[in-house]
Amino acid sequence: MTMLINRINALLILVIVILSFLTIYWHNQSHLLYKKITSVQQNNQFITAKQKQLLSEYSEQMSGNKIQKKAITKLRMQRPVKIRVLNL
Repeated sequence: MTMLINRINALLILVIVILSFLTIYWHNQSHLLYKKITSVQQNNQFITAKQKQLLSEYSEQMSGNKIQKKAITKLRMQRPVKIRVLNL
């Protein structure tokens, strides 16, 4: 009877030690995953900011082109052929 209890106790100790090591391993893996997630989020924020900047620059450029086309077609404005320089 005591032999059986000793074996059960040894088995329980072994299971507890194995679960402890697995807990440490899982904690380490979750910490590494957290680091990856934060770096990916920072990268996504950088990409989103760049995209917004490019969209704003593109819209400014397109509105400038529309103004130029409107000035040429409706107002019949032309670019100057000669540019005179005034020396002061």
